[in-house]
Amino acid sequence: MHDRLLTYNPCDGVRLPKPETVTDFEPVFLTVAQVEAIAARLNKQQPYGLMVRFAAYTGLRAGELAGIRIRDVDLALGHVTVRQTMQRVQGQWVVGTPKSKRSTRDVPLVDPSLIADLRRYKMTHPRSGDPDALLWPGRKLGGVAEIDYYRVLDVGSFRRNYFRPALRALGYKEMRVHDLRHTAASLWLAAGFQPWEVSRWLGHASITTTDTVYVHLYPSDYTRHVAQFAAFRDSGTA
Repeated sequence: MHDRLLTYNPCDGVRLPKPETVTDFEPVFLTVAQVEAIAARLNKQQPYGLMVRFAAYTGLRAGELAGIRIRDVDLALGHVTVRQTMQRVQGQWVVGTPKSKRSTRDVPLVDPSLIADLRRYKMTHPRSGDPDALLWPGRKLGGVAEIDYYRVLDVGSFRRNYFRPALRALGYKEMRVHDLRHTAASLWLAAGFQPWEVSRWLGHASITTTDTVYVHLYPSDYTRHVAQFAAFRDSGTA
């Protein structure tokens, strides 16, 4: 169209499929106690216990989680830098960038115990001397349960072989690894962080996305609003 090789856009008449709404899925929101219970269960397959806590307290997407490098975890500044992703395309791992401009972000590490555990983990990481090495390991070839720090974390494989068995052992309902991202959002909001902060940390394209998915989790204590309106009413300017 821009080069004037077509007289009209053939896509104009295409009817797009109906977009999914928030009612098309049921996100699972874990409590801190549940996150820690799952992590404790997975401590037998370290570092996956730590990784579950990391995912639940940072809200990274699966591709972002797989793409995090040693250099991206800045414990001095207390944040995680999200700059690359790892995606499987036609059977091959491909390095990419976050899905949108706002997805390229810094996510604060707000849990002191997580920071301490990450510091110990980085010190003992087999590839700690390589800042470009991936933070989380994958599994060795051949279907064995051993981990390999030279292989990419396959979140689907992690869910099948580690995450789901841990959920069943604890009697928790079925959930996706992506629900750890929802958990992060719910915990942040419950802790009193502002929706615009949560939106930024999640890497949403706009706060509208955050409102659509998590508005029911926003705090509903209107004490301050009542006092503010009463002061306005009594000021004589109403």
